[in-house]
Amino acid sequence: MNISRENTGDLTAVLKVEIAELDYAENVKKALGDLRKKANIPGFRAGKVPFGVVNKMYGKSVLADEVNKMLGESLNNYITENKLNILGQPLPSVDQKDEINFDTQKDFVFHFDIGFSPEINLELNKDIHVGYSEIEVADNMVDDYMTDIRERFGEQTHPENVEENSKITASFKQLDEEGNAIEGGIASEDATFAVEDIKLKTITKLLVGKAVGETVKLDPMRALKDANKVAAMLKVAKLMVEDLKAEFEVEIKEIVNITPAELNEELFKKAYPSAELKTEEDLRNRIKEDASKQFAGESDKLFMGKAVDVLIEKAGMKLPDEFMKRWILENNEGELTAEQLEVQYDSYANSLKWQILQNKLITDNNLQVSEEEIRNHVRGFISGQYFGGMEQNEAFESSLNGIVDNVLKNQDEVKKIYDQLYDNKILNLFKESLSLDIETMPLEDFIKKASEVPQA
Repeated sequence: MNISRENTGDLTAVLKVEIAELDYAENVKKALGDLRKKANIPGFRAGKVPFGVVNKMYGKSVLADEVNKMLGESLNNYITENKLNILGQPLPSVDQKDEINFDTQKDFVFHFDIGFSPEINLELNKDIHVGYSEIEVADNMVDDYMTDIRERFGEQTHPENVEENSKITASFKQLDEEGNAIEGGIASEDATFAVEDIKLKTITKLLVGKAVGETVKLDPMRALKDANKVAAMLKVAKLMVEDLKAEFEVEIKEIVNITPAELNEELFKKAYPSAELKTEEDLRNRIKEDASKQFAGESDKLFMGKAVDVLIEKAGMKLPDEFMKRWILENNEGELTAEQLEVQYDSYANSLKWQILQNKLITDNNLQVSEEEIRNHVRGFISGQYFGGMEQNEAFESSLNGIVDNVLKNQDEVKKIYDQLYDNKILNLFKESLSLDIETMPLEDFIKKASEVPQA
């Protein structure tokens, strides 16, 4: 058997595989011999069927099996031994069609197209600049958090009738033009809203004075004039309500008035049991600190997407596009058309480039995630979420370890954590190795910027 390679482009080649009778004859003879021992053919005793009869009946299929088996093994061995860094799998050559006839041929020649992964010459360094957008924790944002905390720990009363400072829990049913509930329309059984959030006085007047069990009709977008609030209230996507103009039947289920908690140490302790907050300023600083940490995750996510785009561009990678398109189509036969692939290919190619680049960065920087790191991650998460503030004694350790062991039995969950820890390591590598051009902006501007930048 002989395999030779002919390059057909910078990232493509053809492998020519020549298989002669001598290469497979012994294996075919042995396979037919094994069949002869097992064959049960009328007119012959079991195991005594003449070799010629077995060969006549099964020779062609055995030959095809042996040649195909030899072909697959020899291709894999050649690629491994020659350290060919290929993309996808070899495909039958488009330009060199092989005519194979197992009835007449003794020697066979096969041609396969292959595509190579591109070489990458890119080192992370401080000359590579990537924007890093931080979200400013504005005073009004802190005010909103403080209001939420004071209401959360405030005193609740349940007046008989809706007042201007009430919070209402109600069912919402979307109505048609005749005032009938639309089957399959937007509906919620436990939508909650504050009367103070209603922007139209006429709707406020409609609600004030109503009791539990009474119904009103209102247009939620006209009432609140805020798609985010309406979407959150009705528990639907913002897209579903942005242009919504519809009356809803609203049945009041619960009326609550909240007297906000006093701003004192008792409240601070309830809100942050493990912190030593003494003053309103301490509380504001703590809220700001928590919000900053929360926003940092969003900033990191946006930065990661930008960094990937910048690095892919810097690497200047090319792909064997035509080969990859063929390979994708053959592996998605019946599920993807050539026309659909043309539309989606750029996105696929970028994703593949990032995979290639990511693998290089992981290798070059020896990034690894150990079983111990996965275990510690699960342990830290469970400990923080469910055992915060508990005394860490032997019983605690035993209970915690048991839960961690159970979580780690779920291989899907382990894979998810493994990928998350790898992503964290790559993020840290980028933040340490690249120059971050930091800019601080209001949340609204950040959202606008995030929606403009494709993220990895």
